[in-house]
Amino acid sequence: MNRTPPAADQAEIMIRLENLTKRFPGSERNAVDGLSLDIRKGEIVVLVGPSGCGKTTTMKMINRIIEPSSGRIILGGEDVTTTNPDRLRRRIGYVIQQIGLFPHITIGENVATVPKLLGWDAARVRARVDELLTTVNMDPAEYRDRFPNQLSGGQQQRVGVARALGGDPEVMLMDEPFGAIDPITRDRLQNEFLRLQAEVRKTIVFVTHDIDEAIKMGDRIAILQEGSRIAQYDTPERILTAPANDFVRDFIGGGASLKRLSLSRVRDIELASWPTVSAADSQEQAHRVLRESDRGSVLVLDTEGRPARWVGAEDLRRDTTSPLDRLGTETRAVIEPRATLHDALNELISARYAVAVVVDEDGRYQGVVDIDQINDAIRSMRRTSVAEARAESRQTEVPS
Repeated sequence: MNRTPPAADQAEIMIRLENLTKRFPGSERNAVDGLSLDIRKGEIVVLVGPSGCGKTTTMKMINRIIEPSSGRIILGGEDVTTTNPDRLRRRIGYVIQQIGLFPHITIGENVATVPKLLGWDAARVRARVDELLTTVNMDPAEYRDRFPNQLSGGQQQRVGVARALGGDPEVMLMDEPFGAIDPITRDRLQNEFLRLQAEVRKTIVFVTHDIDEAIKMGDRIAILQEGSRIAQYDTPERILTAPANDFVRDFIGGGASLKRLSLSRVRDIELASWPTVSAADSQEQAHRVLRESDRGSVLVLDTEGRPARWVGAEDLRRDTTSPLDRLGTETRAVIEPRATLHDALNELISARYAVAVVVDEDGRYQGVVDIDQINDAIRSMRRTSVAEARAESRQTEVPS
């Protein structure tokens, strides 16, 4: 039995798929078999499932890169199943795993692709390009005139997102957009995209094969079986705590408590403190702060309050004359409040002092997250899960 979210008001629905079906020539089975799905405005809906379940085919039918065999696609209240597909695609941003930037034109020209197709004047196009590059944290003056092969994979993926936003589309389709990037860069791009989504609030259909990514990125998740049949369409919390059937339970796999760390953000917990000194302070001051704390090091902050170095007692004994910002080691495990607790755990596991340093959007020190806080969060989630399960059990009990 599907456990689906409450029905949305019609005005809230941006995309409605009605009995959408696709059978490719020569195939005995439907790749997508009568899929019906409502996607609300401003939400990220993740399609996830095993290889061959039809999730990418479903997404490509939404902008009619693949034409459906039958069924309807309603976009913003309009049936777009038989409208001009080129006009439809200009209303929809599209980001793919391979990025798909045009290699022989500049980054600025890539981002300008859709605005030019829409007939915007040159000044408006240039302003939009600069606005979008700034939005994805790429300085227009530095990157506008470069070519794709002059960028890293992560930078190219940022440009791919900027290009998809070029015409200010209502809807974005994202097909494993971070799948070809190394894990560290992928985590950072995921966080950056969630920050961006909080500002632009697009309606997004996001395809992935990774349940952990689905839990982190999705407001709602559709777990698909063969033929894009929905095993469960629900919030990440409900999927983790109340899987609809054995297929969902097996697909989620073990470690549900750890997966739930992707549902909680650093901003949701009280940060721990760490002894700090300014880069302008003396070594004597650093010694004093260390003696008054129970930590093995101090965190050196620069003149703007940003974490710069870890300096321990041994560093101070080894070099008694250098300024504090020349001692110790560089601060690397740094996260922002929007990061998930799963991100924090990944960072602190490899950090020198087993903490992740939290900074605000301007990079200024806010506090730290340590393993005790992660453990407390897991215990709290378990208590919540038990309470929810008991409440649900009481609701379903039949009086004798």
